[in-house]
Amino acid sequence: MKKLTTLFLIIGLLFVTACSKDTKQNEQETSETKADKHDSTNSSTSDSEKEDSEATETTTTEEENSTAEGEAENNESGQKDYLTSEHQFVASELTNSSEKQISERWGKPNRSEKIKFRYSGTTEFVPAVVNYYQNDKYEVTFVEGKAARLVYSVIDEEIMFNEEEMTRALELAGLPVDVEETTDTDTAFVYNDLGDVYEVTMFSKGEFVDYLYIILDEAYK
Repeated sequence: MKKLTTLFLIIGLLFVTACSKDTKQNEQETSETKADKHDSTNSSTSDSEKEDSEATETTTTEEENSTAEGEAENNESGQKDYLTSEHQFVASELTNSSEKQISERWGKPNRSEKIKFRYSGTTEFVPAVVNYYQNDKYEVTFVEGKAARLVYSVIDEEIMFNEEEMTRALELAGLPVDVEETTDTDTAFVYNDLGDVYEVTMFSKGEFVDYLYIILDEAYK
């Protein structure tokens, strides 16, 4: 009888121990599952926040680029709003151009001559070359390889040398026409307030405009 009782006790202890282990294992698995879900949720939230951040940065960059492009277009438009469909060239675009760049625009010069150029206010002379293009319609002085001065002979049409009509010559050269001369004589008008070039002198031949003498940059006055 004692042996049977002891056997029942042992079986009971083994059963209790097994149940305890199953309970602990279930609790551990539940804990691990919760942890995995928490990590997954955090990862998902982190990825979502990262995507939102990247989207915000992309939108901001696009807006900044759009603003910069808009400002550049406005500036360019503001600088050239005086141009008309009648201009033959834009004088300011020639400033500091090389001989190659000018030849791409007007073709090879029909003749050239070498000269010495003296910078204003100095006694220094530097090498320079004068090229003539399109049968002397354009005469460009290059100082140390850069376009410094231009003589534009107005030969395509006859323009009267008077205040009502003479600004037509400025229009053909891509220059503003609503400007006041700073000096005028019977044979020449001088304009300084042109913005994109330093100075323009308009010379007459008889009662007509003859040519424009354009100093492209103040450095070559």
